[in-house]
Amino acid sequence: MNSTKKNPKFLAASHLGSLGRQLRFAGFDCYIIGEESTKPNSSLPPIEEEERYFLTRSRRPFPEKLEKQTLRLQSTNLEEQMLEIALNVELRETFVPFTRCTLCNAPLKKISSDEAKNHIPDQIFHTYRDFRQCPNCRRIYWKGDHFNRMLKRWKKIFEEISKEKECQLDFSEKAR
Repeated sequence: MNSTKKNPKFLAASHLGSLGRQLRFAGFDCYIIGEESTKPNSSLPPIEEEERYFLTRSRRPFPEKLEKQTLRLQSTNLEEQMLEIALNVELRETFVPFTRCTLCNAPLKKISSDEAKNHIPDQIFHTYRDFRQCPNCRRIYWKGDHFNRMLKRWKKIFEEISKEKECQLDFSEKAR
C-alpha cells in the first residue's frame, strides 16, 4: 500500500496511542480510538471520505472498503512501527513537527512569549522564545529537549528509509 497522498491522515487503534502521538508530533492528523478527542461529544472521522489510513496490529478481517486503507503493523516496537508506516506512506514531504497537539490532535497556534509567560516555568520562559498553544486543551509547547529527542527519532526513520531505497535501487540495477 505504498502511497503518495499529499497530507496523509491516520486513525490509530487504541493500542497504538504512542504511535499516534508520534504522528501528531510530526504534524500528521491522527485520531486515536478511545481518546478523549474521540469520545461521545466528538465522532470518529469518516475514514473513507477523508482517505485516512487505519493503523492496527489486529489480524482480524475488516470490511473490504476499510481493508484497502488499513496498515497492519507487525512490530510492537514504537520506532519499528514508525518505520513500517514511513515505508508505506510518504511522510517526509509533509513532515512539519511542532504543528499539532500531541494530546488532542488540534493544530497548534503560535503565541508570544508574553502570552506564554504565566503558564510556563520561569526557566522555560527565559530559555525559549518559540511557543505554540493548543486552542482546544490550552497546552503550551516549546522546542526543548523532548522536541529534540522526538526530532532525532524521526530523522533516524527517514535515514533508514533512504538506506532502504538505496538498497532497492542497487538490487534492481544488479538484476539487469
